[in-house]
Amino acid sequence: MMLKKAIKRINYIRRNEKNLLLLFSAGLLIVIGLQLIQPLFPLYLQSINATELEISLVISLSSIAGTALMLPSGYIMDKLGKKKMFIIGILLWGISTLLISYARNWKTVAFLYTFHGIADAFVGPARMAFISSASAQASEATVFGLMSLDFTIGGTIAPPLSGFLSEKIGWHIPLIIASILFFLGIIPIVSIKEKSTPNEPTDSPKTTNIKAPLLTTLLYFTYGFLKSSAQSMIGTMLPIFLNNELKTTITSIGLFFTISNIVNIIVQVPGGLLADRYGRKKLIILFLLPVPLLYGLWGILDKWYAYLLIYVVSKGLLGMTGAASLAIVSEVFPEEKKGFAFGLSMAGARLGSAVGPLLGGYLYGSIGPSSPFRGAGLIFLSSIPFIYFLGRNKIESNPR
Repeated sequence: MMLKKAIKRINYIRRNEKNLLLLFSAGLLIVIGLQLIQPLFPLYLQSINATELEISLVISLSSIAGTALMLPSGYIMDKLGKKKMFIIGILLWGISTLLISYARNWKTVAFLYTFHGIADAFVGPARMAFISSASAQASEATVFGLMSLDFTIGGTIAPPLSGFLSEKIGWHIPLIIASILFFLGIIPIVSIKEKSTPNEPTDSPKTTNIKAPLLTTLLYFTYGFLKSSAQSMIGTMLPIFLNNELKTTITSIGLFFTISNIVNIIVQVPGGLLADRYGRKKLIILFLLPVPLLYGLWGILDKWYAYLLIYVVSKGLLGMTGAASLAIVSEVFPEEKKGFAFGLSMAGARLGSAVGPLLGGYLYGSIGPSSPFRGAGLIFLSSIPFIYFLGRNKIESNPR
């Protein structure tokens, strides 16, 4: 019996390691495709004569579409399966991006770009549930940190390449390349062997009765909303600020994102390790506190490299919190409800991604170019109390 359990354990570890490798391969292709589009997307919209407010509206509409489907997609994934949800999302990304490459006005792009938000609502919860189900809870933040390297690697390679291609050839080329990468990302996902086994192999499944405190779910949702609002405000307005106020070239703007992602590569895994060792909530608060102070300096300085330093350091601090933020969500919900848990977390983030660009565009146009960044700093500051109280009312799974 002991030998049988040991063999079962070894097979479980090997299967999960292979699934994580395939998931990482798919994620890398997808992220390179997304990073060819998203960081410099405001400048693409500006090139087809969209105003700051119209640019914000296009990005916000996509996030609204994703928000509307985030919670339902988590529920559907629990019923349909992670793999099918993942593939549907990738197809939506690939097809909509290919069609955007032929669009000629911002209204057409706005309609097509909403499918990016829908795709994210399908892929995001499925990806996080895949990672969570393939890792032990004690090391989950570390695994999330390792798996998040696909984003930082893709974010290092793609933005300057996108800027170079758009300047030399045109915006349609990076869009077409991105759509091809999305379609290629389907191949490793098809190879994943999906199994509804919990984190540890067991001989008999347990029936559970879930009791979810309202306060805990509201705290999770609000923290994700505030943090994402600030990040999306900065992400949308940064290329416009650099291009309009500092007259920075598109290729150089791409380097802003590349350097920040190199820093993220360095900090992502240590952030997960520190979170697992010293406490996820403590680490998030510690590294979140300096960020509002950094963005409070925006507009005071007049050198581009000073803004680069602010952006890179703040992105590094936020990168240290990423794996811990995901893992702390996972530890509150039982295995059979993690689809809902990650859907809830991402719904808050997607709603923030809808509000942030609109708020940033309004502040940029009505108050001044530096106001979106200072406003984002205040939002980061306001999110800290929500993470402080997070997890005190743990969702319990009790046998009937």
